[in-house]
Amino acid sequence: MKPRRFWTRAEEQLLKQLYPLTPMPKLKRRFRSDSGRIYAKASQLGLHRSPAFFANAKASGRFDKLTKSGVRHRFPKGHVPANKGVKRPPGWAPGRMRETQFKKGHFPANRDPDYYVLGALRINADGYIDMRVSFEPGAKGWRTLHRILWEDAHGPVPPKHCLIFKDGDRLNVELANLVLISQRDNMRRNSVHNLPKELAQVLQLNGALKRKINRRLQGAGDQSRRPQ
Repeated sequence: MKPRRFWTRAEEQLLKQLYPLTPMPKLKRRFRSDSGRIYAKASQLGLHRSPAFFANAKASGRFDKLTKSGVRHRFPKGHVPANKGVKRPPGWAPGRMRETQFKKGHFPANRDPDYYVLGALRINADGYIDMRVSFEPGAKGWRTLHRILWEDAHGPVPPKHCLIFKDGDRLNVELANLVLISQRDNMRRNSVHNLPKELAQVLQLNGALKRKINRRLQGAGDQSRRPQ
């Protein structure tokens, strides 16, 4: 193990002068140290390479190895890929390609098998309960459980409307805890806390009254459409 080397005040001042433009090999020889310690001291002192250093990469020696190695293995300028314009027919699988491909419906061996069952449940990033309804990739295979339950009982959610939870608990997906309101009312509901208490109460009562009237009108319309 090499003994610990301490930088003198004079060496720190010299490093401040040389570091912006001097290549690392020269710094290593000048300070008789390895590159890791020099970089660490430069970082501690807040030193940075100058734009001129990066502009002259060849002179600095930073990319000599990169520019010399692997030249004969690179594609030349103007190279045209061998498969350019080639269109493969559906099901194209030469050799043993088909044997090594994942089959339709394949699931990773390291995933929970219950996760890949129709009807599986999860809690998403927003705190809602999701149910798996298909095996489409990503979020397409999931739908929120409270919306599924509501639509099974009452039909699709009308445009510009949304479902809210009476008690504010997104995990309580009982039908009795779900309320259908307009997006406008939902906006007012979410911003009502920024208003004075008396005005907030008026808006809440107004929204409740509108919902009750709409339910009465909807019930009257259902009665009128029944056969006599």
